[in-house]
Amino acid sequence: MGAKEMVERIKDEASEERERIISEAKENANKKVEEARAELERQKKLFVDAEERKGAEEKDRIIRAARQNARKLRWTAEEEMIEKALEAALGRMKGVKSEGFKGTSYPEILAGLIKESALSIATGSSAGEDVEVLLSEEDAAASYVDPAMLTNVTTEISHDSGVEVQLSLSDERVNSAGGVIVRRKDGKIEVNNTFEQRMTRLSTSLREEIVKTLFTGK
Repeated sequence: MGAKEMVERIKDEASEERERIISEAKENANKKVEEARAELERQKKLFVDAEERKGAEEKDRIIRAARQNARKLRWTAEEEMIEKALEAALGRMKGVKSEGFKGTSYPEILAGLIKESALSIATGSSAGEDVEVLLSEEDAAASYVDPAMLTNVTTEISHDSGVEVQLSLSDERVNSAGGVIVRRKDGKIEVNNTFEQRMTRLSTSLREEIVKTLFTGK
């Protein structure tokens, strides 16, 4: 092989190598472009999915906040109506003093409360108890409770339960719409049977009845 043929052969091999390199470069370039496009689509999808999730989460948050606010508004309205109903009930108790309740006069109601309270204090005591009755200023002035009533209550307690008590009226007054406070003379035991405290003790059941009446139509 002559020098000329050698040169031509080298040129041909170089051309072939160049074409191979160019072809591989193009192939690699196309591959990189496709990978870049795929990554771009993936990132785009991730972004869209994230935005959709954010949108759904924001929507859920708004719905939860609206529901919570609605519950709060309803609860506030219910509480206001319940409180008004309880206040009205307490206010109507003044009528009990003049009209009685279900055929029972107010003095008879007080006698029952005194008996219940005194029994609660004296039950279990072997020596008997000295107990005093506290009234509101209004009830004391109206003389709803007098020594004769207390004597009768004492007799009933002794007869019905065998418990011995000594009942007396206290000069101390309580701030109440009605009812009584009964306590041991030494002040160590006290039973508050005022209208307000009885309503407080019964508040759970009272509130349930009010809710049924006001909000469920039952």
